[in-house]
Amino acid sequence: MSAPILTRLAFVNYQLDRPEGLQIKVDPDGETGRRIEPKHDRQSVSLQDLRATPPSFASQGLLFLDTPELAVDVRDAKARDRLHTPAIEALLKQQLGVSEVHVFDHTLRGFEGERVSAQHVHVDYSPASGPQRVRDLLPPEQAEQWLSGHYGIVNVWQPVEQAVARDPLAFADTQSVHHEDWVNIDILYPDRCGQIQGLVHNPDHRWYFVSHMRPDEAIVFNAFDSAGKPPVAHTAAELLDTPEDAPTRTSLETRVLVRYPD
Repeated sequence: MSAPILTRLAFVNYQLDRPEGLQIKVDPDGETGRRIEPKHDRQSVSLQDLRATPPSFASQGLLFLDTPELAVDVRDAKARDRLHTPAIEALLKQQLGVSEVHVFDHTLRGFEGERVSAQHVHVDYSPASGPQRVRDLLPPEQAEQWLSGHYGIVNVWQPVEQAVARDPLAFADTQSVHHEDWVNIDILYPDRCGQIQGLVHNPDHRWYFVSHMRPDEAIVFNAFDSAGKPPVAHTAAELLDTPEDAPTRTSLETRVLVRYPD
C-alpha cells in the first residue's frame, strides 16, 4: 500500500502582472535594509507533503535528502567554509552527477540582523540573468567555457539550529506551471540592476512542502538550467494552523553554479 498523501492549507503571495512591468527596490534612497515591493496576490493553496511522495530532480527539479554532513555551525563563516562548502560540493556531485561545482552565496534568514524569509512566489533568475550570473562570478575565459556547455544554478536549502515550525518553504510543481504564468521582476540595487521571475496565480498550480524539516535535512532545487529544465518557483508559505507561539523560521540557502558533463 502506498503512503498516504498528507496535505496542509496555506497562504502564498503571487505576483500581480502589470503592463508597466514589476520592480523591487532594495535600499532605496540610502535606506539600508528597506525594500519596496509590488502589491501581491494572496491566495490559499493546498501543500502536499514531500515526506509522503519523495520528489525527483530529473522530473521535478527537486530533491529532499537526509544531510547530517550539512548540520554544522553555518553561522560561523570559518566553519562554514571548512566543513559546509566541501560537503555541498560532494553532495551535488554525487546526487546530480555534475562535474564542477562553484558555491557562491550563503544567505541566512530569520536570525537577528539577517534577512527575513521571502514572502512571494519567485525564482532567483530569469532567462537573461542566469547566464549573466555566470559572467559575474567566473573569470571571462572560464565563464565562456561554462556558457558553451550545459550548466545550471541550484539552491540547497536547510533549516538552521531548529526544526521548521512556521512559514515552511513551499514549491510549485514545475509540471503544473505554464509559460504564460511567469513575469519578470527587475531588482534595483543602489549600484546595479538584477532580474528575477515571479508567478501569477493559476488554479492549475500544485504545491509541495516538507513538514517539520530538521537541520540535518535539506532540499536541493533547480534555479536555472541552460538546457531548459524548468526552474522551481518557491516561497515561504503561511500555514493556516500555525500556533501563535511557533518560533521564527531560521534557515540557510546556499546558491551554487553547477556544470554538467559534456
